[in-house]
Amino acid sequence: MAREEEIRKEREKKLKELIAKGIDPYAHSFNVKDKTAELQKKYEKLKPGEKKEEKARVAGRIISIREHGKIAFATLQDSTGKIQLFLEKNIPNFDFFKRYIDTGDIIGCEGKIFRTARGELSIAVEDFKLLTKSLAVLPEKWHGLQDKELRYRQRYLDLIVNPHVKEIFLKRSTIIEAMRKFLLKRGYVEVETPILQPIYGGTNARPFETFLHALKMKLYLRISNELYLKRLLVGGYEKLFEFSPDFRNEGIDRLHNPEFLQLETMHAYVDYRYNMKLFQELIAYVAKQVLGKTKISYQGKELDLGRWKKLSMLEAIENYTGLNFDCSESNARKLAIKAGVSIEDCSSWGEIVEKVFSELVEPKLQEPHIIYDMPASNGLAKLKHEDNRLAERFEPFVAGFELGNSYSEENDPKRIEAFWRKAEQEFKKGKIEAQRLDIDFIKALEYGMPPASGLGIGIDRLVMLFTDSASIRDVILFPFMKPEK
Repeated sequence: MAREEEIRKEREKKLKELIAKGIDPYAHSFNVKDKTAELQKKYEKLKPGEKKEEKARVAGRIISIREHGKIAFATLQDSTGKIQLFLEKNIPNFDFFKRYIDTGDIIGCEGKIFRTARGELSIAVEDFKLLTKSLAVLPEKWHGLQDKELRYRQRYLDLIVNPHVKEIFLKRSTIIEAMRKFLLKRGYVEVETPILQPIYGGTNARPFETFLHALKMKLYLRISNELYLKRLLVGGYEKLFEFSPDFRNEGIDRLHNPEFLQLETMHAYVDYRYNMKLFQELIAYVAKQVLGKTKISYQGKELDLGRWKKLSMLEAIENYTGLNFDCSESNARKLAIKAGVSIEDCSSWGEIVEKVFSELVEPKLQEPHIIYDMPASNGLAKLKHEDNRLAERFEPFVAGFELGNSYSEENDPKRIEAFWRKAEQEFKKGKIEAQRLDIDFIKALEYGMPPASGLGIGIDRLVMLFTDSASIRDVILFPFMKPEK
C-alpha cells in the first residue's frame, strides 16, 4: 500500500507539471481510425522484420511500458484487443513519453505498422497525444485482479486487467439481440411498461418501496411486468415482448440478484403448449446464433440445448425419488416427512409438492428438462380441466436451476379477484410475499382479455449457461454489493 501511495503522489506531481506547462491532461477528443483487433487480422500474414508504409491511428490504455535507453516499448489496449507500440529517441516527444506517460494512461497515437524480429505486430510511433492521465495504480501485471469481491465491486478495473471478462458481456449483448431478432421475425412487437408501479403484481415476491413526493404516494419497483402486458392484450395487441428489468427484495446468492433482467412475452389465442414449443425453438436459435451449435459445456457437464426432456411435476418427483404424490394432502405430508423434507410452512397439497420438488428433484435436473402441469399456486394461471389441483404451467430447468416460467393466462376477472382477496388476508397475517389486489387490472379484464399465454426467461441465468459462468454476479456488470465500511 505504501508503494501505491508513493506512485500516486508521483503521478499527482506529473499532473501539476502538465497543467503548469499548459498541457491538458484530460483531452476532449481524438480521431481514431483503427482498432487493434482489425490491425492484428489485417496484418496477420506480415512476416517478422517486414514493414508497411501505411499508417495506423489508434487510441487506448497503456497497460505496460518497457524502457531500454533510447527506445521504449508499450502495450496499448483498446476495446477490441492489444498492440505493441515502439518509440525511438528521434521522435519529437520521446522525452515527454518517458517523463509523463505511465501505465494506466490513455493515449492516442499514429505510426507505421511493422512486425518485430520476434514476431510481435507493432506500431512505430511517430506522434502521440496524452488523452487521460491515470492517477490510480493498476493491479500488479503478473497477478492481475483475482479477488472476486473486488472484481465485482470495481468492475471497471476488472474489465481493464481481465479483458476476457469483456467477452462475457459482449456475448450477453449478442444473446439479447438474437432473442429480439427471433421474436421480431415472428411478428412480436417490443414494448415498454412501467417500472414504478402503484400496485406490484404478477408473482409472489417482496417488493422494494419508494415514494413519489409530487403526488405524496407510495410506489414500488416492479417485481414483474406481466399485468401490464396483459392490459395491452385487452387493448388489442396480440403478440408482445419486453426485456424487463425487475426488482425483488429477497435473498442474494449465485442465482439471485435484487435487480435482474427477464424477457417477457405475451401472445393472444395460444396456451402454454404453444410456448413450450416456442421456448425450445428460441433457445436453439439463440444457441446457434451465439455459439454456432446447441451443445454446450457448463461447469464440466455436456448439455444439449436442442433436446429437452418433458415430464409433469408429479412424474419428475416419482422418477427421481420413487415417491408418488398423486395422493391426498395428509398422505403427501407423510411422504414428505419420511423423505426428510421440512414442510412446517406448507399449508396445502400444492405447497408440499413444490417443496419436495425444489429440494429433492430440482438439483438433479442437470440435463435440459421442461417440467409442466405444476400445482396451482399463483392464481394467474388457468387450471387444468382434468385436475384442478394443477395449473397449465411449465418451467424449464437445466444445470439444476430454473430458467423461466410460462402458463396459460387466467382471464376470468372474478376468479382472479377471489384469489387476490384471499391473498390480501394472508398478507395482513404477515405473508409479505403474498400478491396484492389490483382493482385496475380487474377492471381491465372485465372489458375482456383474449385467451393467452406468456413466457418469461431469466436473461442472467441464460447468459450464465452460454458463458459457462458459475455465478449470476459474473454476468451482471454491476451486481449488488454490500457497501464497504
